[in-house]
Amino acid sequence: MNKSRNDLLLKLAQASPLLAAIGEEKSFTKAAERLNVQQSAVSHRIRALEEVLGLTLFERTTRHLQFTEAGKILCSAAIESMSKWQPALDKLERSDSSGSIRLSLPSSLAMKWAVSILPKANAEGLAISLEVRDDLVDLHQGEADVAIRFGVGPYPGLYSIRLTQCQLQPVASPAFLARHPDLTNESNDEKSRLATDTPLLSDRRGEVDSTEFSWSHYFSQIHSAADVSARQHPFDRADLMLQAAISGMGIALGRTLLIENDLEAGFLEKVGPPVNMQSSYWLVCSASFAETKRFERLRRWLRAEIKKIHTTGRYE
Repeated sequence: MNKSRNDLLLKLAQASPLLAAIGEEKSFTKAAERLNVQQSAVSHRIRALEEVLGLTLFERTTRHLQFTEAGKILCSAAIESMSKWQPALDKLERSDSSGSIRLSLPSSLAMKWAVSILPKANAEGLAISLEVRDDLVDLHQGEADVAIRFGVGPYPGLYSIRLTQCQLQPVASPAFLARHPDLTNESNDEKSRLATDTPLLSDRRGEVDSTEFSWSHYFSQIHSAADVSARQHPFDRADLMLQAAISGMGIALGRTLLIENDLEAGFLEKVGPPVNMQSSYWLVCSASFAETKRFERLRRWLRAEIKKIHTTGRYE
């Protein structure tokens, strides 16, 4: 197909809504009203199209609009073309506002938080499919629709919105605290309670990455010179670390969203003061997915669930 023919096809595609309206209304005036434009604009565009085609499409009279054979052919084709766009737009609207959302998040966040609120998403009409991975998915390649990431952020090349900032909070089981009364002795300040020889349970990755999810960061923020290196028991996953704490193995370093359910259930208790972190939870996705209604509904729902934690300290 040569360039001039491509140009003609482009002109016809642009004129299709107008040609379809004229073909169905049999009138320039009614076509103009249907398209919400001036009749003079309709006449001008048709004359311009006729000049490009080198054909007369309509015979204008004072009372009637007569279609030439070329006009009949093009209007018929335009009507057929436009009839296919409405179902396509309906399908596009459905894909924008409905359908399952593939949400990628780390295993610890899935186990300690996301799974517990998933039934509420179903009740809100949100269909969420959890993609549990501890490595970063490639959102541009479609490995997931959206992801929750923990870090300093934001993430270049992706749409990023902060869900919530985080705090570090040491926790231990009631049974463990009962065996170590010095940890709960109110006559001791909170720093000295932690500066003992009790085991400190840690997340192996957090101790070496830049998220500040580490005992060294925690003690530096409470201005304690306690030596923690010999007391640490690292775990590959934060949820395993917290489960070990529930089992009475030691004091775990918890953080926002990972410990609230266990605190509410009485499986864990706070030990020492909380410490703010630079790292946050971020909701990230491609720029195109961020424009969908599905993303906006997910964002609002997640923020509402997190707000419940901050305002009540527990899930409703």
